[in-house]
Amino acid sequence: MSVWSVAAAQSGSRPGDVDWNISHHLDFINQAAEQRVDLVIFPELSITGYELEIASDLAMPVDDARLDVLAEAATRHKMAIVTGLPLLYEDEIRLSALTFLPEGTRLAYCKRNLVPQEQAFFQAGQSVPLFGYQHHNVALAICADIAVEEFAADAASRGANLYATSVLLSENGYEKDCEYLARWSREYKMAVMMANHALPTGGYQSAGKSALWDENGNRIVQGGNGEQLVIARRTGKDWQGEVHSLR
Repeated sequence: MSVWSVAAAQSGSRPGDVDWNISHHLDFINQAAEQRVDLVIFPELSITGYELEIASDLAMPVDDARLDVLAEAATRHKMAIVTGLPLLYEDEIRLSALTFLPEGTRLAYCKRNLVPQEQAFFQAGQSVPLFGYQHHNVALAICADIAVEEFAADAASRGANLYATSVLLSENGYEKDCEYLARWSREYKMAVMMANHALPTGGYQSAGKSALWDENGNRIVQGGNGEQLVIARRTGKDWQGEVHSLR
């Protein structure tokens, strides 16, 4: 019976240091490859840090050459890789999750439910891609998107097996947002994964504790504090979880 392995990369980001952050992504990706992970998702704005004031200076197009190493890693490891960054669309900046698929496709999802402090820097997204990999369908959400039931319902109606969310959650909001995630997994019968930051970013102290809920709303695995790879493996209908510290 085949095993499908997904992971939340609970990573830390250096403020605005795109080159270092990309290199650090590769540390997680290489360790995930050793663990035979099929899909890995990073936190919100992982490539730049949650640095709203300089987002326009850091924004890049989908085909930015600095991202090529991530595309190459996806192909080399036969792994789908979801990263967070501000993307440049003509004269607009969008808070985005960019997925690198093994065959070379780059697929962008742009946050639709911007919080007030983000609205001064970003335009809300509209398109909602769903990608299939390893015989499973994956839909994406970014942080405040997870509070919108319509988004979760739409993902499920289009056949998502996994609702993969990249976030920046502090201790104050952590349990409330986890209640949303557990509810969507239970009501819409799809697994839900959450990748949170490991370290402070943009003036916020992240709670860490990345996690995955199964299709019945059960929390299968939850990370702790610090940089970790939080892995969930599905064999048939059964999920198992494990947590690995970044080496």
